[in-house]
Amino acid sequence: MAGSPEKVLREIVYDFPITERPYHEMANTIGMSEEELIETLKYLKKEGIIRRIAAVLYHRKASYAYNAMVVWKVEEKDIERVGKMMASFREVTHCYERDNGGYWDYTIYTMIHGKSMEDCMNVVKRISKKVGIVNFQIFFSKREFKKTSLTMNHE
Repeated sequence: MAGSPEKVLREIVYDFPITERPYHEMANTIGMSEEELIETLKYLKKEGIIRRIAAVLYHRKASYAYNAMVVWKVEEKDIERVGKMMASFREVTHCYERDNGGYWDYTIYTMIHGKSMEDCMNVVKRISKKVGIVNFQIFFSKREFKKTSLTMNHE
């Protein structure tokens, strides 16, 4: 591989250029050829260092103004099965198992997005019915203070 994975990870832009050849533009910024950049990104993906390169949808700007974090009480023996089923819903953008800390009964967390509170509630009802979990709490977002993707430290 001609390109340096470390250099690519350190220098790659986080605002994808909206051009006819975005990889060419990014490669020029980094100081390598477009082909080197693409090969390096393929290598990083193959090695599991990066998962994907994708556009980020700012859901509020796309009229999905409501989002709900739903915490679900799921028995330990059912977590794998239920988590995969919940994650299969297109309206679910995040689905995590979390430690309950010994003070909280909820072990699966989902983020659900909708154009209205009713949309979100309908998704929660569909999930609940499909997985057979009726013990959950819903927390709607009031205000967003920060939303960003993970960035690499440039030290």
